[in-house]
Amino acid sequence: MVQEWIGKVKEINHKYSQPRLHMTPLVKASLLALRIYLIILVMILVYKFYLVVR
Repeated sequence: MVQEWIGKVKEINHKYSQPRLHMTPLVKASLLALRIYLIILVMILVYKFYLVVR
């Protein structure tokens, strides 16, 4: 049963290993900026949680 799931996951990963959409450099930069922004928000959230728990 677990081996079937692993096989399905590998099949899906192989199918989607290459992106189907062509991204312009502006789109890639925008996605990178969004990723950095989200990481910063998570860091702030963890920091605030730490201050409340402390």
